Amino acid sequence: MHTLKRRGRKIRTQLGGAAVALSVVAFAACTSMGSLEPPAVTLAGVEPTEVTMFETTVQVKLRISNPNPEPLTLEGASFKLRLEGQKIGQGLSSETVSIDRLDSTLLDVTFHVNNAVALLQLKEILEQEAVDYGIRAVLYTQGSWGTKKLKVEKEGRFEFTSPAEPSLDD
Repeated sequence: MHTLKRRGRKIRTQLGGAAVALSVVAFAACTSMGSLEPPAVTLAGVEPTEVTMFETTVQVKLRISNPNPEPLTLEGASFKLRLEGQKIGQGLSSETVSIDRLDSTLLDVTFHVNNAVALLQLKEILEQEAVDYGIRAVLYTQGSWGTKKLKVEKEGRFEFTSPAEPSLDD
């Protein structure tokens, strides 16, 4: 009977040690996951690509910057875009993109605008020299912590570049 009590204590001690070890590993994983800084998302270009009676397709270039000292892999994303306060629509990307540490990449995202009023406003907006924009993004990242959903919001001003006009001095 005395031997059974000793075995029971030994098993409880081993289980307690395993629980402590698992807690330390889980805490370390949470700590590293919590230190991940969300990427920055900025507007890099907007171009209408197809216009039909009911829908306009807009190709939007977004720059995604990784401010972290480790590479970051995006496993997909969804974006909501506003130009001059007007909701343009939602774009989705199922593309897997790797962004090196402390680097950035461009991501092409297709937006489908299906509101006739928005189409007229979009044309006027894109004819301006500069536009105020807002982006809401949900980025799905992959790393040593597994898959994580990062929410990012950005507001800014985008200036359209026009080709240089020919000089009259030539």
